[in-house]
Amino acid sequence: MSSGLHARKPMRQRYRRSAIAVAVAGAVAAAAAVPLLNTDGTVNAARTSEAMSCTPIKLIVVPGTWETTSAADPDTPVGMLRGVTEPLEQRFGDRISAYWVGYNATAFDQGKTYNDSKQTGIDAARKAMTDIARDCPGTRFVGLGFSQGADVNGDIAAQIGAGQGPVPAASYIAGGGAADPGRGTKGEVNLGDPLPGTRGLAGPRPQGFGELSGRVANVCLKGDLYCALPEENELTATLGTVLSRVGLANLQGSAERELSTDLGTANGKPADLTAVPTGLKTLTGQARGKDTTGAAGTAGELAKLVGPLQALTRLVANPVLVNTLLNSPPGSQNHMAGQVLQALSNTDLVGLATDLDAVQAAAKAGDTAALARAALAAAAKAAPLTGLPSDQVAKVTKVIQGLQPVALLAQASNVIGGISRIDYRGIQRAARAVPAYAQRGDTRGVYRSLVAIEDRLMPLAETANRVDLTPLAALLAMWPPGSPERAVGEALAVLDRVDWVRITRDLRAIQNKLDDFDPKRPPAIDPADPVKSLNAFYGVDLLSLVPQVTDLTEHGLNVAGVPLPKGTLNGLLKTRLNPSNLVKEGLDAAVFYGTQRHVMYGTAPVDGSGRPALEVLENWLAQRIETA
Repeated sequence: MSSGLHARKPMRQRYRRSAIAVAVAGAVAAAAAVPLLNTDGTVNAARTSEAMSCTPIKLIVVPGTWETTSAADPDTPVGMLRGVTEPLEQRFGDRISAYWVGYNATAFDQGKTYNDSKQTGIDAARKAMTDIARDCPGTRFVGLGFSQGADVNGDIAAQIGAGQGPVPAASYIAGGGAADPGRGTKGEVNLGDPLPGTRGLAGPRPQGFGELSGRVANVCLKGDLYCALPEENELTATLGTVLSRVGLANLQGSAERELSTDLGTANGKPADLTAVPTGLKTLTGQARGKDTTGAAGTAGELAKLVGPLQALTRLVANPVLVNTLLNSPPGSQNHMAGQVLQALSNTDLVGLATDLDAVQAAAKAGDTAALARAALAAAAKAAPLTGLPSDQVAKVTKVIQGLQPVALLAQASNVIGGISRIDYRGIQRAARAVPAYAQRGDTRGVYRSLVAIEDRLMPLAETANRVDLTPLAALLAMWPPGSPERAVGEALAVLDRVDWVRITRDLRAIQNKLDDFDPKRPPAIDPADPVKSLNAFYGVDLLSLVPQVTDLTEHGLNVAGVPLPKGTLNGLLKTRLNPSNLVKEGLDAAVFYGTQRHVMYGTAPVDGSGRPALEVLENWLAQRIETA
C-alpha cells in the first residue's frame, strides 16, 4: 500500500532537549549520552498502556548507551532513534506504535560491565515482545536499535532466526540497527557504501541471523569504530569481543572493580567529576556561614567520592593514554579528557580525604574556626580540578570511565615491557653461583653475583611492586586458550604470587650494601658459618632469596609451583600487547571520539545519495513494512 494513503498520526509529546553526545572507544563502548526522563523510577501508567496497545505493527525500539534507564517510560521517545520512529509513525499512522525499551544502558560505569548492561536490554526487550504477542495476537514486530541498543536488537534477531526468540520468525517483519557492534553477522543487509576491511567492535554473532537472513539491516558510518573497526586493530577488536560477552559474574578478583569503577551518586543522580569542585564550593560556603550540620553532610558525601576517584586515577592516568589524549585536537572531547586526567593526577586525593575527615570532626565538635581551616585546605587540594570548565569535565567523565579496560592493557604493556627487558639467563647464572660462593666465604664472588642479579631484576621488581597484577591477569585470562594474550594473563597471574614487596626490599638492601662494598676491605667472614656472616653484612637471607630468583628465571615465569609452557617469554615478546600497538590504536580511538562520528547518524550521509544514515534506514524499514 502506498505510504501516502495512511492517515497522519497525531504526534505525541516528544523529547524536550537535544542529545549531548560523547563517544567512548578503544576498549568497548561508544554511545550517545543524553539527559534522561523519569529517572526517579516512576512510570506513567497511561503511557505504559499506550506503549502496550495492540496495533498491527509494533516497533521495539532499544536506545543506545546512556540514552535511557531501566525505569524509563516505554512510551517516551529518547535519543537518536527518534529520527527513524517519527517518520515511520507519520507514514503508517495507526497501523504502527512504538515500545521504547528501558534498560541499564551503561558501559563500565555505575557498577556494570557492558555485557551486564546489554543483558538487561535483551531481557527487557524479550519480555516486552512476549507480553505484546500474548496480549495482541496477530501483531507483528519491527526491531530497531542504536549503538548498544543495536547490539541488543541484533542479538534478539539472531535468537529469533535460530528459533529461540520471544516470537516466531514469521511474526518479525524486519530489524534495523545504527552503529551495530555486531556488524559482519552472516545474513545481515548492509545499507550504505561498503566498508571493506572493517567489522563491528564486538564481532559478528557466531550463529548468524538464520531464518531472518535478509530481514535485518544496519547502517554504519565510515570512521565509527563501534561498527567499522579496522581489522588491523586486532587488540581492540579482541578486547571488544571479549568484554561485550563477559559480565561481572565472569570476571576474576579485582578485575570486577577495575573494569566498573562507579563514582556513586551526587544529589540523587549518578556522580561525575564535577561533583568534587561543586561540592567543595558548597562546603567552603557552609564553613564561612558556620553551618556545621550542612558542612558535615557535604564533607561526608565528598568523602564517598575519594576512594573511587583514587581507583580511577590509579588505573586510567597512564602516560600512554594521557599523552594520546593530549595530542588530539585542542577543544575536542578527548583532549579535554587528557586535561582532566592530568588534573586528577595532580590532585592530592589522600590529603583531600584527610581534610574532609577533619571537616567532619570539626563540625561534630562545633569548632567553626577549625571547620573553616579544614574546608579551605580541602578546596586547595582539589585546585587542579576546579580550574577546568565544569561543563566539559561533566561531558568527559564517561569517556574517562570507558577507558578503564584500555588502561588495564596499557598497564599490562608496561609490565610486559619490564618482563621482556630482563636478562633471565644472566640472572640465572648469577643466582646459581651465590650458594657456592657463600658456603666458601667468597665475598668477591657473592658481590659479582649480587650485582648481576640486582642490575637485571630490579627494573621488573619495581614495576611489579607498583602495579596490581590481579586485574590485568583476570582480564587477559578471558582471551581464548592458546592465544598470546591468554599466556600473558597466566604469566601475570604467576608473577602476582611472587612476594615482590620482599624481593624489592631485599634487592634495595643489597643495592645499598653493594654501593658500600670495598673489595680491598671485604667484610669479616666467620669460617665456621660464612653464610651467616654474609647474611649479616647484606641484611638479607641470601639462600632463601636465591631459590625465588632461580625459579623465576629457570622456568621463564615458573614460580610458586605453577608451571607454564616453555617459550612463554618468547610469546610475551611477540604479543600484540606492546606500546606501539597500544599507542596506534589509542590514536585511532582519540580521533574517533574527538570527531563524535558515532553520533552523526542523523546528519551524515552513508551513501552516494547524500541522505543521512537514519533516513536510509527508515526508508528500508518502510519498504519492508509496506510489503509485509
